[in-house]
Amino acid sequence: MFFKLALKNVTKSIKDYTVYFLTMTFGVCLFYMFNSIDSQTAMLQLSASQYESMKMLTQAISYVSIFISIILGFLIVYANQFLIKRRKKELGVYMTLGMEKGKISRIVILETFLIGIFSLAVGLVVGIFGSQGLSVLTAKMFEVNLKAFQFIFSMDAFYKTLLYFGIIFLIVMFFNTISISKLKLIDLLTAGKKNESLKIKRLWISVVLFLVSIACLGAAYYFITKNGMMEINNEFTAAIALGSIGTLLFFLSLSGFLLRVVQTNKRLYYKNMNMFVLRQINSKINTTFVSMSVICIMLLITIGTLSTGMGLADVLTKTMNSSTPYDVSFSYNHQKDDAQKQINDIAQKMKADKIDLDKYAKDYAQINTYTSNVQYGDMYFNNSLFPQGFGDVTRIKKLPVAVVSLTDYNNVVRMQGKPTITLKDNEFAVNCNFSQILPLMNEFLKTKAKVTLSGKELTCTQKAPTQISFSTTTSSQDTGTLIVPDALTKGLTIEQETLNVNYKVGVNEQEFFQQLETVYNKADMKSEKIERPYDSQQSKIKMHEQGTGLKTMVSYLAIYIGLVFLITSAAVLALQQLSEASDNAERYGLLRKLGAEESMINHALFSQIAIYFFLPLSLAIIHSIVGIKVANNVVSLLGGLDIIGNTIFTAAIFLVIYGGYFLATYFGSKSMIRQNRN
Repeated sequence: MFFKLALKNVTKSIKDYTVYFLTMTFGVCLFYMFNSIDSQTAMLQLSASQYESMKMLTQAISYVSIFISIILGFLIVYANQFLIKRRKKELGVYMTLGMEKGKISRIVILETFLIGIFSLAVGLVVGIFGSQGLSVLTAKMFEVNLKAFQFIFSMDAFYKTLLYFGIIFLIVMFFNTISISKLKLIDLLTAGKKNESLKIKRLWISVVLFLVSIACLGAAYYFITKNGMMEINNEFTAAIALGSIGTLLFFLSLSGFLLRVVQTNKRLYYKNMNMFVLRQINSKINTTFVSMSVICIMLLITIGTLSTGMGLADVLTKTMNSSTPYDVSFSYNHQKDDAQKQINDIAQKMKADKIDLDKYAKDYAQINTYTSNVQYGDMYFNNSLFPQGFGDVTRIKKLPVAVVSLTDYNNVVRMQGKPTITLKDNEFAVNCNFSQILPLMNEFLKTKAKVTLSGKELTCTQKAPTQISFSTTTSSQDTGTLIVPDALTKGLTIEQETLNVNYKVGVNEQEFFQQLETVYNKADMKSEKIERPYDSQQSKIKMHEQGTGLKTMVSYLAIYIGLVFLITSAAVLALQQLSEASDNAERYGLLRKLGAEESMINHALFSQIAIYFFLPLSLAIIHSIVGIKVANNVVSLLGGLDIIGNTIFTAAIFLVIYGGYFLATYFGSKSMIRQNRN
């Protein structure tokens, strides 16, 4: 009997709360899809470094999935309280007929179990098929080919999804049982007619709390802007704490404050059905400010991950071609405490160690970087052009400027097929490929263009700095290097030696690296005194593979977190409003009896739902404007974000998903209040 009753109730609930079931299904689908990525390696042609990137992506998603499941768990429990509240009259009838609370709890547990099975089954089926398309997208992101398309089923993702969501539904069952045990018959039968009492009954208290919330948010914006998201310190912690408190107080004060402020304007208050709408909003005061605060923060995270996460992924890889002009670069960095800073010829040392460099290299050249007495402050004199988020300006200005010789510079640019330069004995040139510093360098060359190196004044005739990469690196990082005649580098302290190599056509890089490892690892094992002439190596191929892997990881995590948070937030709001529409159907029926036109009732319903949906979104947008501005200052150190493109992308996602939930909620609520027209 209990099973049949539970099954009937579930069937009815699916019809009334399609939004909730679809959201649960979609959550399961996303969870399975992203946790099945590790199984997709079976049909991808991945190199060793790409395989490592895939492992990192899998681990990152596993950790994020724990966080996602906790958030989903809390919100599902929270959402289920509205399902219980929606059915209070029904549960009250059960108790009136003599059913014990324990038996009612058994029915609810069976319903929750059936809901869980239904959501898991549909979500897994959709996720399994959806993951096949994700395999193709992963291959495109990694810029690799598919070995052969095959249907992939991830047993690990399947078990993980069952485990995580099984635990969530067990927790839901537990909280539902507790909720039912505390119910009273009188509350169940009159639930739909009771308004929640105001927690703040005096206007001046609401005003004070509103002002305090604005002050907290202003302080949070100040601290996060000052911190610049560069490190987790007291300023960062204060920004997060004050932002959360300010958001909570904002909605707490706004809920009680809004009605009273509008009441002072009688013309607005009595216009159309504004009075009814505001009373409807005010009737749910106790739950509104908490849920709106939580949802506002979640929407902020969504906007942040979708707008900056995807943009960051592009920034990390868009300069890859310009920063990797050579097939491989070998570098040796001299330490400050080196007993003797002697310049070595890396290529000659390799040949002496029986490395057949000429077999693999089409051409190669070494460039040595020296430290000088010239400071960046001699060139960075216009503070207004200094990029935000770059760090302490005073400290950076005291750093010494790097120097390279004219011959070394011409050798490496010749390898790139770019024009060489000539200098007189009293001239210098500037190289800078760091986009955020270029305005400073251009200003320097335009207004001063003079430095004093080792007591000799030099002049630059350049109109703009060259933008060459001196080695293969992850990104364009040269914040300013002086190119001087060879004679001026004598007596300067060597900082770094770099050998740049371009391969011959058809050379197998792995074979070259294996020869290097064989020589030097063999020497290490035999304790022979054969030291590597370099302490790091950067390969163009590996850089591109690691770059695509990093881009994929950042993009997937941004989409995963953003979509889950956005859908969950919208679903909770939708569920609240659908529940309230069902509870308040009698009130709308009373409006009809009083002569209210159907268009006015629909407009009132639309306004109420719109306020619930767009108040937390509006504050989240304000939060995100500050956050994205600060984040852009940080990301700009690697390259500028496409703010317009990211904004359009994020807005499109919100328009489709958040706007879709809003419209679905409105039409669903409209259908509910029409059912009680008579």
